[in-house]
Amino acid sequence: MKILAQKNNGDCLSERYHDAHTKLLWRCEKSHIWEVPPQSILRGHWCSLCSRFKRENLCREIVSKYLGGPSKNRKPDFLKISEYPTGLQLDIPYYHYGFAIEVQGQQHEKYIKFFHGEDIKNFTNQQCQDQIKKELCEENWIVLRYVWHYEDPYKVIPDILRELGLIE
Repeated sequence: MKILAQKNNGDCLSERYHDAHTKLLWRCEKSHIWEVPPQSILRGHWCSLCSRFKRENLCREIVSKYLGGPSKNRKPDFLKISEYPTGLQLDIPYYHYGFAIEVQGQQHEKYIKFFHGEDIKNFTNQQCQDQIKKELCEENWIVLRYVWHYEDPYKVIPDILRELGLIE
């Protein structure tokens, strides 16, 4: 298992291997730690957190080809409220065009232990944050659009930009 992890620039932290279905502890090159059975790694799945950020970065790259880079401030003042004093964050904001894109993984649709931990309330909190973010964007004239995990960003992003009148 150590060799399998090294092929992904990571490490298998578990001391014992039982079978392909028993969960082992893994660490990626960015030090994210998670548990999955070896069969998951053998099928080509690796760190979900890194995968999530890869998708977000891919989406950012696609939009940037059309509009240039996004706004630097991902936590604008209007997303700083008493419940979240440090502010909620937008994935890909373009304030000067009046919109932002949120890259939504499965954790925004359903409870996933990897993201939400043992407490289902963490999923409920995630949904609440998403709703608050949506409402605050509307109040501040920022159109919020989504790229969902099951959608092709190469198709969806140009469609969003056309809908907003930013490209033909």
